[in-house]
Amino acid sequence: MENGKIRIAIVEDDCGAAEKNVEYFKRYSAEKGTLFDVEMFASGDIFLEKYDGSFDMVLMDIDMPGKNGMETVKMLRQRDKNVMIIFVTNLAQYAVNGYEYDAFDFIVKPVAYFNFSVKLTRALTRLENTRGRGIWINVNGGQRKILSSDIKYVEVMKHDLIYHTVNGDIHTNGSMLKAIEQFKGLPFALCNRCYLVNLAYVNGVQQYQADVGGDILLISHLKRNEFLNKLNSWLAGRKEFENV
Repeated sequence: MENGKIRIAIVEDDCGAAEKNVEYFKRYSAEKGTLFDVEMFASGDIFLEKYDGSFDMVLMDIDMPGKNGMETVKMLRQRDKNVMIIFVTNLAQYAVNGYEYDAFDFIVKPVAYFNFSVKLTRALTRLENTRGRGIWINVNGGQRKILSSDIKYVEVMKHDLIYHTVNGDIHTNGSMLKAIEQFKGLPFALCNRCYLVNLAYVNGVQQYQADVGGDILLISHLKRNEFLNKLNSWLAGRKEFENV
């Protein structure tokens, strides 16, 4: 992910099919506000030759000249075990074999936008859960980007925000309203008006206290039910997600 954009590689020898996928990304971006940086590759050989490890997601055709999609992914996995792979192919009977190489999903041609949109939303959810969203913070007259998944909680103190991360604390000016807007759509919840908590770091809750990454935070009477409801919903969603 660069400059807030999701980097996409489309590996497809059919130029028309590749361009249709590009248009689908543009349409999705216009509807959802997600930004993409899309690059097309006409073959698996070209893709592997130019691959630099910077892509977040690869849409891979199977039936291609030279190395087919399966062969390309097999070689790709030797270099990058984490990049997300989605097969886009008319050979659905073979696409399921892609799970052997930890493919996330497959889309059957001809690709309809509705199906594309549903699969892409699910894929982006996985990316956010595993990598987090890039959060920009003003520091020392400049800006610094950190992953939301590295932030345990955000604390407001007067007119300052403190981002408590796995790599230490980051101080900046701002309000809790600003922080809430930054983390919109991510698994963060207020346990009181001073703490915005990453639910992934909650180790336990007892009465009006929450263990968040080893720090004990107070839960206010006003926020307790809302906080526990969001925590339970997130835990239930995570379990459902992990079982997919």
